[in-house]
Amino acid sequence: AVVSTQSTGGSKLCCKEDIKHRCILGNSAFRKFEKVWQQGKRITLATRLKIYEALVFSVMLYNSNSWVVPKDVLSKLDVCHRTHLRKILGMTYPKGIISNEALYKRCNSTPLSERVAHARWKMLGHILRSNSTSPAQLALFFSVECDTKMKGSIGRHQTNLYNVIKRELTDRNIQLIGTDDLIELRYKASDKLEWRKMFRIK
Repeated sequence: AVVSTQSTGGSKLCCKEDIKHRCILGNSAFRKFEKVWQQGKRITLATRLKIYEALVFSVMLYNSNSWVVPKDVLSKLDVCHRTHLRKILGMTYPKGIISNEALYKRCNSTPLSERVAHARWKMLGHILRSNSTSPAQLALFFSVECDTKMKGSIGRHQTNLYNVIKRELTDRNIQLIGTDDLIELRYKASDKLEWRKMFRIK
């Protein structure tokens, strides 16, 4: 798939290089607090994980609500995340071995790729609830209208934020074919609680 790139706020949208850069920045931030991660006897695991979430996690997922890179690229972010968690637990090979599933459970965490999808879903809900004249709403309306009236270009499949959103809606048996569907989607998003629940329905 072809992925377009655009730079905003120090981050390149839809770019494989940005994921790699996020991993590098995350590793750099992680190393700054190496002594904290090693304080297993003095600092509880829960506290160390909170520090990790605040000072490392946030760096790695900066601007992630607009990422549309392929799963194999996001998997690199997951690998980086699991490496950090294993070091925090002090269970790096060959000293200790723990499965990925057990690792996430013990750290009360989830793969970063899932959090990226969740961030994107939250962003969509926020856009749908925003004023109908906001730039984001107008851009979404324009995308839906063009998708309905204009024939797509011939060539390789284009991976973009709109197509990813449509696919995630389809996974939840929600169609976004025309402006009527968009209006109905806005109504669904108006209930924040139900919208959050919809993310878990697949």
